[in-house]
Amino acid sequence: MVKEMDKYRCYYEAEFPVDEFGRLGGLYSLVDIPIAKYEKLYRKGNVVARNEPGTKYLVRDVESKFEIWVAVQDVHMGDQKNGGNSNEHNKRKACFE
Repeated sequence: MVKEMDKYRCYYEAEFPVDEFGRLGGLYSLVDIPIAKYEKLYRKGNVVARNEPGTKYLVRDVESKFEIWVAVQDVHMGDQKNGGNSNEHNKRKACFE
């Protein structure tokens, strides 16, 4: 059972297939380029729902608009609800850039 929740902006980490140029590949891309490897990427998203045990969030990717279930420990939310930047987001993002 899934519990709907207010949309929270977040950054999330998940493993994705990437092509030789480091772009999303496989089912996340319309380009027919072979998958070179799998990488853990840090991306922006919106939390849409969570499962009943509270172990995973359903995150909608901001850039590509796909939805993916992500473990709670891999989702990083800030202090503000429904958007806005927080210092925590900026610190985490700086680590990955």
